Amino acid sequence: MNRTIHFTLLLLCISLSLPSLLKAQNNHKHYVQTHLMTEEDGSRSRETVTYYDSFGLEYETLEVGTTPQGKDLQTPIGYDGFFRKTMEFLPRPAGNTDFYTDANPYHYTVYENSELNRVREAYGPGQTWQENGKAVKYAYLVNKASGVLSCSYYQVEELDRDIKLTRSGNYTPGELTITQVTDEDGHITYTFSDSSGRLVLTRQMNGTVAHDTYIVYDDRGRKRIVLPPSAADALTAVESWLCSQSEPIQLYGYIYRYDGRDRCIEKKLPGCAPIYYVYDKSDRMVLKQDGNDREVKRWQSYQYDHLGRQVIWGFFKSPSSHQYWITFCQNKVLSVGYTGAQTPMENYGYSSVAQISLRCTPLIINYYDDYDYTNIFSEFIGSQNRPGYYSSFASSPKSSYGKLTGQVVALLNDPSKKDYIAYYYDRRGREAQRTANSAFGFKNYTFTNYNFTDQPVSVRKEHISIYPDAASGSTGVASHVTTYEYEYDPAGRVSKLYHTFDSDPRVLMADYRYDEVGRLETKLIHNHADTASYKYNVRGWPTEINEPGMREKIYYNEDLPQGVTPLYNGNIPCLSNSVNTIPVARFTYDGLNRLLSTRRYKMDGRPTEHGENFTYDKMGNLLTYQRVFEDFYPDYTTKLAIKYHGNQIQSATDERRSVGYYNLRYLDDQNADVEYFYDSNGNLVKNLDNRIGKIKNNILNLPEVVAFTDGNLLTFSYMADGRKVRDSYGSYPIKPTTPLDTVVNNTDPYITGINDWSEDYYYQSKKLRRVTTSDGHLNFYDSPDHTTYYTTKDHIGCTWQRKVGSRNALMYPNYYPSGIMDLKPYPTYPFGLGGKEFMSTNYLDEYYFGARTMYAIMNRFNQVDPLCEEYYSVSPYAYALNNPVRYKDPDGRFPWPVVPIVLGWLLESQPVNAPTLNRVSNARNMEAAWNSYNEGALSNFIPGAKMEAVSTRVFIQKPVEKIVRKTVTSEVREEVGKFVPNPFGRRGGQAHQDKVAEAIKQLKSDGFTKVGTERTIITPNGEKTRRTVDVRGINPTTGEVKDIQVGRQNKNGTPVARERRALDDIEKATGQRPIFIPYN
Repeated sequence: MNRTIHFTLLLLCISLSLPSLLKAQNNHKHYVQTHLMTEEDGSRSRETVTYYDSFGLEYETLEVGTTPQGKDLQTPIGYDGFFRKTMEFLPRPAGNTDFYTDANPYHYTVYENSELNRVREAYGPGQTWQENGKAVKYAYLVNKASGVLSCSYYQVEELDRDIKLTRSGNYTPGELTITQVTDEDGHITYTFSDSSGRLVLTRQMNGTVAHDTYIVYDDRGRKRIVLPPSAADALTAVESWLCSQSEPIQLYGYIYRYDGRDRCIEKKLPGCAPIYYVYDKSDRMVLKQDGNDREVKRWQSYQYDHLGRQVIWGFFKSPSSHQYWITFCQNKVLSVGYTGAQTPMENYGYSSVAQISLRCTPLIINYYDDYDYTNIFSEFIGSQNRPGYYSSFASSPKSSYGKLTGQVVALLNDPSKKDYIAYYYDRRGREAQRTANSAFGFKNYTFTNYNFTDQPVSVRKEHISIYPDAASGSTGVASHVTTYEYEYDPAGRVSKLYHTFDSDPRVLMADYRYDEVGRLETKLIHNHADTASYKYNVRGWPTEINEPGMREKIYYNEDLPQGVTPLYNGNIPCLSNSVNTIPVARFTYDGLNRLLSTRRYKMDGRPTEHGENFTYDKMGNLLTYQRVFEDFYPDYTTKLAIKYHGNQIQSATDERRSVGYYNLRYLDDQNADVEYFYDSNGNLVKNLDNRIGKIKNNILNLPEVVAFTDGNLLTFSYMADGRKVRDSYGSYPIKPTTPLDTVVNNTDPYITGINDWSEDYYYQSKKLRRVTTSDGHLNFYDSPDHTTYYTTKDHIGCTWQRKVGSRNALMYPNYYPSGIMDLKPYPTYPFGLGGKEFMSTNYLDEYYFGARTMYAIMNRFNQVDPLCEEYYSVSPYAYALNNPVRYKDPDGRFPWPVVPIVLGWLLESQPVNAPTLNRVSNARNMEAAWNSYNEGALSNFIPGAKMEAVSTRVFIQKPVEKIVRKTVTSEVREEVGKFVPNPFGRRGGQAHQDKVAEAIKQLKSDGFTKVGTERTIITPNGEKTRRTVDVRGINPTTGEVKDIQVGRQNKNGTPVARERRALDDIEKATGQRPIFIPYN
């Protein structure tokens, strides 16, 4: 009893003293000031100040002097009374609250009225969204016995080499938690989670039709089976199925098997044979065998050193079973050590693993730490000395410790041919030089200089060919030198890019200009001969792309043409592109954000017949595709109907035949029940409609040989790291009875032409034809000399080429609004959608993406996505989630949004919780997911640039703005005798900035048209050695100079003491006293 009384009294005392404690804390605001040094001597830095209130909550971030005009960039943040982050403004220049010309440039959130801190509505920036209630909305429910909130209950049972799946009805009502996510356009997704927090069902609604993806776990919580929509629809009965005998599971499902240590030892992807994995005692995957490997009794081998670094990847032949290798490896730590060039040498300088290393054909060999490996292979090229580039490698040997120093990469067609690549590092461990001796004899050297913050400032690339120099007529081999030089603004953004080729004059290839929040605004091209400009809405979504020869305007929900329905979730309802003779295109989508139709309109709003229509199955496989092009060819129409076996095409029919060599068309050469055939890995191996009789795929699932039924043959050569380095074409004079397999395996076909790629250099029949640059290419087709071309790209990367100074992009290729080609590109520049190479020889009509190839007429990949497990609900052959207007795929592995995605799409698996004082990890995970997904989205515009990520944090209610502004404008000073930078930046608050703006306006009206701000004046005899005036105006006619100082005045109208001392110092130094304008 006494303890209870004492505890109650203690709580009472604390509560009574709390107000005084809070009051005391309010007088001592806190901040963290960070300097990132940009010069080695510390003379320059990038300064960031983060302000915290008395409770340790971050309420503003200030990036000092980071805008192009040298202003501070501020990001205010607000909280509600429960310490939940409720509002975050977009970054804005200090003192310029109207930068975005939008009344609501902030995120805000509405929370549930509960202690769970769950988000009810998440609003992104923009008055249009917020005034129309267009938020991502969340509802938190439990499952029911039937209807849209019901969930099937599946169980798995491990059998000998098989898995049994059983459906036992539905989950008991209330057993699962459900998060209902509704995006800004009303598209609903339900996610069902069990009591352990595991996602068991994702239900996406296409109107009233559910698309269900189930994840089934075993008793140990391991993911065993994933049932995408088509499989889930077929397995609704209350019964059991063996996975090996169930056609829906085999065709659509994902199956996983594990060993006793929960390591995945077998995985089956839709329509593919199982992939086997073997691990050593250290849990490292050492062997792998996919379906194609199994057919030729091949195992892929992965060898590691004692530090766990992969040193050799290769393959060996063995008829031994999966279980044999599991038993052999499971109790061994299969590490290899570097032994060097000892005699006898084995395993390429590494020690051996019995039964694996000595039988292995290496495809990639990695060397680390030092350069002793050059004693093993004489083909490696040592470091080179070039004036102005780092070459003191001998004096900094430790800089390479822990880094990749050498690599041997085999040619997959002939592993005896290899690339030998050496990497050299400067004293700070940055790659300063790379030398490469290629499999075909080309040599390439790269030299790089960096600034203090590790950004490249100069890159020199040397290329030594194996072919004669056509320009000079020399019989010796040609050599070329390309140099890139980079300049950066104070915020670290690329500001200028210079390019030099051989003895050509140095060219300012690109001059980048940014707006005040760091978005690319203007790009001046080729010594300012051409100009490109870009505009954005308040969310940073591109709204205009004005490049030479093309003007694209993208509409979302503002300033729409008449009759266009606004969209808010990032889908594009309408755009116009000046390259097309019918410039305006309108789009419709289904509830899964898949593109349903496109249609072109005249500028006056009149519709045309030019357009496309798409239908899909539940997996997103294209069922029908219709297109009409009426501009030049009124009868040019495609009406394609496609049949499937699982996700793989079985046959296709084009009801309307299209004509014209340069038109992209579906040949429809056969009329059989089965016209498409796939191998055990899901790769296309035969397409009779396109006259492809056989495709031989390599270990990377890329086509190595394509044999056509008309006698033509294409061969492709890849390095083991996936680079395509050569293709050849020809024909074979064989009888129709000759098996095509014999032709495909022929290593010496009747070749009539060979094309080579060596880094940026492309050779056609031993002649240099093209050198790729960062923003175009040098064309050598026209003459022994070269012509500079630049590329023009729209928002999804559809590519045209143009000459310098030409305002008209070349006509070909021509695209439908979906990005599907109409007219093929010229052979001299065979690039199209996404800037990818278009392979049109003998009507192959495929894009080469790097990781996969894509059939252009359907915008559909020919191989299974290596990352298909990232999106179970979509066909592994689909391109860009069936929304090519909004997404693009950089290399064929994962679709990236051109417009940032809906927040709920990323977070559909779990409820969203507010980041409170003790729950910040959620916010960090959300932020990381968003930043990862948006990385690289501006690559169309700036080489190596990253899109400024739209924050994933979500915030609330307009009244909070008053609280935020009151907090931000309060005085911030730490009791350490040091001035804290003004939260509004060096230029003061809003009143100060308003007076500066008025002064600038008045100066310009008085003829002082050359105006600058924040001018530093050296005052050697003053109280301080330098002072700053707010505004300086120069009259270009008279040469008269006026300086204006905006500051605080006393009650009697005179400047306060600090302002007066500054004015005195400036007057002593210049002989002229600045005009003083008070702001209070």
